[in-house]
Amino acid sequence: MKSNKKNVLAALAAAAAMPISTNSHSLAAPQDSKIGYRYSQYQEADAPRERTFTPTIERYQIDVHQLHYGRPITGNWYINTDLQYETLTGASPLQTYENTDGNSVLLMTGASIDEQRTDLRVAPTRYFSQGSIGGSIAYSTEDDYQSIALGLEGQLELADQLTTLHGSISVSNDTLSPTDAYLSSIRQDAEGNDKRTISIYEGISRVLTKTSVVQAGIGYTHQSGYLSDPYKFEDRRPGQRDQVTLDGRYRLYFNVGDGAALHLDYRYYSDDWGIRSHTITTRWAQSWKANQWTFNLIPSLRYYRQTAASFYRLEQNPPDEELSSSDARLSTFGALTYGIEGQVKWQRWLVSLDIQQYDSAENLALIQTSSTETPALVDYQVVSLGIEYRY
Repeated sequence: MKSNKKNVLAALAAAAAMPISTNSHSLAAPQDSKIGYRYSQYQEADAPRERTFTPTIERYQIDVHQLHYGRPITGNWYINTDLQYETLTGASPLQTYENTDGNSVLLMTGASIDEQRTDLRVAPTRYFSQGSIGGSIAYSTEDDYQSIALGLEGQLELADQLTTLHGSISVSNDTLSPTDAYLSSIRQDAEGNDKRTISIYEGISRVLTKTSVVQAGIGYTHQSGYLSDPYKFEDRRPGQRDQVTLDGRYRLYFNVGDGAALHLDYRYYSDDWGIRSHTITTRWAQSWKANQWTFNLIPSLRYYRQTAASFYRLEQNPPDEELSSSDARLSTFGALTYGIEGQVKWQRWLVSLDIQQYDSAENLALIQTSSTETPALVDYQVVSLGIEYRY
């Protein structure tokens, strides 16, 4: 649960997904079984030595092992099962504050964290002639929390076979149990508390031409319960959070090589904590074929910017009765993510290698930038290698 690092790889995977296609039969039930394994390493850059008050500057390294199995079952049913195991080491920011000289000072945890996380998800789907409906159940456990989540999603293709409606709803409950609770009253207060989340999404996709398709959607998420970070000093957040997202996606296909596609995505985010963000992503997916071999190369670039939460502040000892957090993820900043993925297909085998580099800084917000230094902002790299077999 520390620093919500569990969301990083999930966010990258979601951003790389290609859920819309010009194929009008895309809702048909898959006929192949598949089994796959993926190894990913997430590595954060060290904290800046000149701004870090504590001796430790090494940040997180996460090693992730993912197993996936999918197969058709009775009738038009298909089931996907995912098992994920993570190990984490490194230190994390405790607090950022401005000293008497007006400089931002970063405090890090004094000892390296060493923990594991296991996640299991099962998702059956029923396919119909013009749509699908599926459910999911997921359970996750770590040293300091347990989580269970339920989901339901569906698609409906309209009579024109050019328009598809999408919808989903999910609920989750996290129970917190911070490690080393004796170190602070904040951790003791968090013990046994829950964080509850409900999310709803509605979208529509439309085939524009034989070579282009567009999708738009709106999402709403409500969180309640214990939303503060028990591993940070002076972190007091509201007990609920309402979030709204608007997104749009455009795909344009080209007759280049053995097929290519331009991907353009935009996402707007707003919440009642005062954060507003914009995300723009572009990719080029290029394919070549040679006999039984297929080669895909997918470079990508993503820009992100956000404004700060209304209670973000860099006071060392803010009043106890006031909301306050120095978490860099709640500050004003911008970020660039650039990466490249390569895929090789041979008969029923697929091997892929994906490299992503994420860089963040205050001045990358470009507009409404903050003059306050945020040394806890993180840069990181993710390297991922996967193999899949269909039969």
